[in-house]
Amino acid sequence: MKTKTLIFLLLTTLYNVNIHAQVGDDLSKFINMGGKIVSSPFNFDSNDILNLSLVTAATFGSFFLDNTGRQWALHNNSNFKDDLFSIDNSTTVFVGAAVMGTYGYGLINKNNKIRTIGLQLAEATFYAGGINFLFKSLIGRTRPLVNDGHKNFDPFKFSFNQTSLPSGHSTLAFAFSTVMADKIDNIFWKVGWYGAASVVGISRVYNDKHWVSDVVLGGAIGYFVGRFVLNNQEDDKELMSETKQNKTSYSLGLKYFNNQPIYSLNFGYSF
Repeated sequence: MKTKTLIFLLLTTLYNVNIHAQVGDDLSKFINMGGKIVSSPFNFDSNDILNLSLVTAATFGSFFLDNTGRQWALHNNSNFKDDLFSIDNSTTVFVGAAVMGTYGYGLINKNNKIRTIGLQLAEATFYAGGINFLFKSLIGRTRPLVNDGHKNFDPFKFSFNQTSLPSGHSTLAFAFSTVMADKIDNIFWKVGWYGAASVVGISRVYNDKHWVSDVVLGGAIGYFVGRFVLNNQEDDKELMSETKQNKTSYSLGLKYFNNQPIYSLNFGYSF
């Protein structure tokens, strides 16, 4: 009994060591991804400049739809729309729980594929949210519910009513959906995720929390940060495959000597 207990404790310890090593490795990758995102503007190519120009044009263009969008929201209410567009009430909680749940499931069950998705979701939503918060504070746009119009800007503000542009919910929804939509090459799968993110964005206008242009810029931030994470995952293939690199391994053997069981424990760590 003591021998079996000792073996169980050893296996448990080795399992925990393996998890801690994986978490530490993923944390390092998470930080490195942040560095890549911060330095990315210094490495923009022609496609990046084109995308930036298109986002800027779309944001300014949608600025002229702000009042139209608000009038639609204020004068087209219904029970069905109220229920449908209440999705924004649970967006932040859903994203947070889904990110932690996905990564935790992959970590505990040693499923590198699921763990990779969880890591990518964490990177996309966290860094997209950080960029969003920076823009909100610098721009200081008044939310529509204040009734001061869509041209009211007071930079360097942190209060809820003065942080309208861009939409944070839209950023999180599109960052999350961009990563998820990439995982299965199926049009219905992709439309489902981007459709859900779009509903979140529309809900922010419907509930008078954001202007149309807030949602456009917020969604663009989430989408492009999500794409950046997917395109710059340097060890994506490594994590997606069942590799022995940086992996603790152990095996338990059972032999008999003079009719007495003898357990052998083999332990290794490969680099």
